[in-house]
Amino acid sequence: MLVGDVVTVAIIEASAVSSWSMGQIASEIQRKSGVSLVAVAPSGEIQAWCCGFHTGVDAELLKITVNPLVQRLGIGEALLKGLCLLYAKQGVQQVYLEVRSQNHPALKLYAKHNFQEVGRRKSYFKEPADDAVIFVHGLNVNDKE
Repeated sequence: MLVGDVVTVAIIEASAVSSWSMGQIASEIQRKSGVSLVAVAPSGEIQAWCCGFHTGVDAELLKITVNPLVQRLGIGEALLKGLCLLYAKQGVQQVYLEVRSQNHPALKLYAKHNFQEVGRRKSYFKEPADDAVIFVHGLNVNDKE
């Protein structure tokens, strides 16, 4: 993701339940140990984005947002795989994330990719209120390919 992508990503992000501001998105590009990726259609149009950061052997996936017009086409899954691949190449051993307990498509995606539920945070999310489900996924040498 480049600085010039922030406006387009913010437009996509505005459709999310827990949307981030343009400033929050821009700050992820500047994060020292951060990774921000975009999914680009053959036409060159940005369709989705994700971001996270790592601290040694641990990483956190902070966000995946896909344009509502192209959801359920595997774009979010491709970003998840790409992010995990980058982390594995950087020596990360496990990836954590928090997701709304009512975000059933995301819960299904993470379960499909062997993320394990390790906890919950009651009333973590606001507008609308929801619990956070905490997941972890162990990366291994096979994830580097």
